[in-house]
Amino acid sequence: MKKAIVVLEAEPGMERLLFDCLLINDFWLYVCRSYGLGEGCTAIYAVPIEHCHEFEEFMHELIRLRVAKNVHVYWTTCFQGGRITPEWFDDNKNQWNFQWDRWTKEIQTQTIELPYTLIEPEAYPVYADELDVRMLEKLEVDAAISFNKLAQILGISPQLARFHYCEHLIGKNLIEGYQIFIMQYGDLPSLMVLFIISFDNYEKFAKFAKSLLNKSFVLMMAKAIGDNTLLTEVFLPIGEFRNFIDKLSELANMKIVRSYKYIIQDLRIRRRQTIFPKMFKEKSWIYDHKTYMTMLSQKVSQFLLKLEQMQYRI
Repeated sequence: MKKAIVVLEAEPGMERLLFDCLLINDFWLYVCRSYGLGEGCTAIYAVPIEHCHEFEEFMHELIRLRVAKNVHVYWTTCFQGGRITPEWFDDNKNQWNFQWDRWTKEIQTQTIELPYTLIEPEAYPVYADELDVRMLEKLEVDAAISFNKLAQILGISPQLARFHYCEHLIGKNLIEGYQIFIMQYGDLPSLMVLFIISFDNYEKFAKFAKSLLNKSFVLMMAKAIGDNTLLTEVFLPIGEFRNFIDKLSELANMKIVRSYKYIIQDLRIRRRQTIFPKMFKEKSWIYDHKTYMTMLSQKVSQFLLKLEQMQYRI
């Protein structure tokens, strides 16, 4: 499966329709309304490698149907999850202390070794079987589930559940990692923001990315395939969000960062789903492109008809 982060700007009046259209393709993992680069959506998909071209066709059909003004598909590596660490926490004051100047200096002293999640894969083999995929679905719902409970749900023995977990899910890196997310700023107004940060070369990209591995405000990182671009989702108090942007501007002047842009997540309107066992049969994924395109066209036609009827009554 190849990961895709999609950034879309909606045509005016089509914002909700755009969100609903993105759910038609069964391979979505996360869809959220967003703003910053116009009103629109950001979405994350996991796409069977042999259907990437069809997936892009589905996305760009949204422009032809005049639901979206702009669509950008970023094919990425695996995702590196953030970590809750005490790195920038002041125990005496019991609050976070964002040391942006210190971070700027850290970047320049980093090595370029990165975890495998941020390294471009050479191939996309299917290591999982149907039981592995079913187990992954349940673990996404409850990562702390016991082998006994997992076995009971799946109708297998605890021994078999343990074998698949140890030898397949862990042994073949089917689990990229675990992530704990907490609202760590209490009642302080905060933002969840997707940043797209580009660099002139791999060394600058790698040093920057490595400097974020132990930062608790980072929720996710991924490298764009074939490009020295980092996509990272951060969670920051509004004031610190602006300070982060100030530092990115400073890093651009220092020629460490080439360019950056960001999209703010509208957390009021979002959907998330687990991996999809129903789409996996006999060690391959079922991607029904024709059905997705038909459903997309029908949904837009129904919306326009309803809109026309409302305007007629007015």
